[in-house]
Formats: sequence, structure tokens, C-alpha cells
Amino acid sequence: MKYVWPLVKKETLQIIRDPSSILIAFILPLILLLIFAYAVNLDNNKIRLGLLVEGYDHQANDVIDSFKGTEYLDVIRYINRSDLQTALVRGDIKAALIVPNDFAKNIGDPNNTAHLQVLSDASDPNIALFISSYAQGVLSNWQRIFMQEQSITAPTQIQIEPIIWFNPELKSRNFILPGSIAIIMTLVGMILTALVISREWERGTMESLLTTKISKMDFILSKYIAYYGLALCSTLFCTVLCVFVFHVPFRGSFIVYLIVSSLFIATALGQGFIVSTLAKNQFLAAITSAMLGFLPAVMLSGFLFEISSMPTAISWITYFIPARYFAPAINNLFLGGNIWSIILPQSFFLLIGALLLFFIMYKITKERLE
Repeated sequence: MKYVWPLVKKETLQIIRDPSSILIAFILPLILLLIFAYAVNLDNNKIRLGLLVEGYDHQANDVIDSFKGTEYLDVIRYINRSDLQTALVRGDIKAALIVPNDFAKNIGDPNNTAHLQVLSDASDPNIALFISSYAQGVLSNWQRIFMQEQSITAPTQIQIEPIIWFNPELKSRNFILPGSIAIIMTLVGMILTALVISREWERGTMESLLTTKISKMDFILSKYIAYYGLALCSTLFCTVLCVFVFHVPFRGSFIVYLIVSSLFIATALGQGFIVSTLAKNQFLAAITSAMLGFLPAVMLSGFLFEISSMPTAISWITYFIPARYFAPAINNLFLGGNIWSIILPQSFFLLIGALLLFFIMYKITKERLE
């Protein structure tokens, strides 16, 4: 043990002096626990539901109050069907409930059937199924109270007519696989580039590059172009697998898809290059990329967990996650087609992020060894 204890002391001092060890042992678990505690929410609460009532009568208003009184739905009123459908296409609401103008007349007659229509955005099948089931439960509870107040013994049948948009087969794979491309390309793009410049420093080739006549812009562009081509090929590979192997429908423009993917790849590469430039160590660069890129993309992009269900402070953080903009754009290109009201804003934010990251990369890249 006289040889072991000095080595243990040496390793302990090495851990204390090495910031990456402290980062992995304490900071990473802290961040993950905070994210799991506050951001990750599997409950279907505060789902945005559009409500259109075509007949303003007492019974219809009671139905409206029943839906507004629940903590699980965020009910938004619309005055015409066109605005309601536009909001559903844009993703402003997840489902829509339409109360026809003959609802009040039919609900009081046991010989008739009262019809309601539910439009669901089935790009997330779980939410679509939840909305239909929950609407049925709210209406059943309201009908029971209505029958007691009106002293009605024979209940009127209430029939909900579900209309599924974007994913009529309700296959979760059609929703998960397109969104997973955003997560995969975040990891691939950042890991590919996070090791590039740090590898140059570790191997000593950075010194050789700095002695040549290339400019800083030449150096950065060469890295971007080479790894952009590789990352784009990886994106196309994932797309081909989704469409031809897993049979996920693709309803948008392939050209638009390439443009949006290119903007997102530029943001992922920029993040990786910045990490690589600052770290100068491949191990630290890889860990930092996973912590700052992959994990936030999984948990805070809205791909798996609804951003509207997150606390306000966490939801503000999601605006700095590039995958937050790419995931809805790519899901709509696959399932909905060219919905410009979604694609254009997301592409704009990706462009701003790519340019900002490129500017930061240019500023922190050194031209000298000092």
C-alpha cells in the first residue's frame, strides 16, 4: 500500500486540478436533474384546444364552460371555421372542437343524436387520442348534470365525429422518425466538428497550419465546407431510411427540405466548432458537445415533451436550442407538406443562428499561437 496511497493522492490532486472531472461529476448531474425535474413532463396538460360554436345558445355555452373549467386544456375561442383550420395547420392549437348550430335542439330530444366534430393534429398520435377520449369524458359529465337539471330520464346520444389530420393512421413512427432526424443531426454535426480543431491542437498540426499563408477565413471555410458535405450526406441517408425503409410519408418539397436541413446543419457545425476551438481537448470537447448539444435537443426541442407544458423559465431557454426550430419544420414537411407559415419563421431563426455562430467562430479563432 505504500505505493498505492501516493498514487491515490496523485490521482485525487489530478481530479481537483482538472475542471473537466468536476464538470462531469457534479455539473452534468445537476443540469440533468434540473431538466428532468422541471422540463420533462409526460402529463398531457395545457393542450391548446380551439373551440368553434356555430349556435350561441344556453346549452352550447354550458358545454363551453365545461371545457374551460378543466386544467388539462387551454381553450381558445374562434368565430369562424377558416381561422380555426388555419390555427390547426400552423400548430397554434393541437385540436379543435366544433359545436354545430343544431346541437341544442338535438340534445334535448332523446329521439335525435347530438353531433360534435373534433379535428385533431395527429402528428403526435398520443395527443390526438387524448383529446378525443377527454372530450368524450367532459361531454358525458356535462350530459349527466344537464339531465338532472332538466329532469330528463332518457339520455340523448352524443356522437363525436373525429377527423384526423396529417397522420390518419395514427402511427407514432410517422411522428417520431422525422423529429429524430433533428436529434441525430445535432449529435452527428456537433460530434463531427467538436473533435476537429481540438484534434489539430492535440496532434500539433495547428502550429503547422498557422505557419502557412492561409487566412483565418480560409481555415474556417475549409472546415465548414468539408463537414457540411459529410453532415448533409448523413441527413439524406436518414431521410432515405425514413421514406423507403420505414415508409414514413413525405408530402413536402425536397428542395425546401434541403434548404432547411442545410440551415440546421450550419448551426450544428457552428456549435461544434466553437466547442472544439475553446476546448483544445478531444475528450472535453466530446463531453461538452453531448451536454450542450445532444441532451438539450432531446429534452428541450419540443420533440418528445411539449414546450407549452414546461415552466416559463425553461420554455424561454428553448428559444436558444436550434432543434426547436428544425423539428417542427421537418415534421411538417414530412406529414403536412409545405406549410409556409411554419417553415418560413423556423428557417429565418435557423439562418440567424447559423450566421451568429459563424461570427462567434470567426472571432474566437486564433491566428497566432499566443
